[in-house]
Amino acid sequence: MNEKAMRRPQAERNAIIIRIADLQNEGDVLTGVRLDRAAAGGTASNQSQTSYKYARLRSGRGKTLSNGQKSQYIPLKEIAATEAAIQRGKELVRLQKRLENLSKMLG
Repeated sequence: MNEKAMRRPQAERNAIIIRIADLQNEGDVLTGVRLDRAAAGGTASNQSQTSYKYARLRSGRGKTLSNGQKSQYIPLKEIAATEAAIQRGKELVRLQKRLENLSKMLG
């Protein structure tokens, strides 16, 4: 590989490393989880039973959350922050895969 062709992947690799650090500094990062929304159950009003405003954080197959459970209730005020942490986690995983591919390419 000539020097000019090698600089481009190296620059991309450095940019990815910086972006990963930025993501980790932005706040919590959740990977391998999803946020399920559910309606109120039991004796709740009909309106509450049809609006999906409650949320539960669920782990993937064969995995557990940090508390050792497979799912965890998310309070209403924390739903937006949890969704943002999940998005950061998805981007982090994508960037780590790209970084791994670039590292293999560069040798």
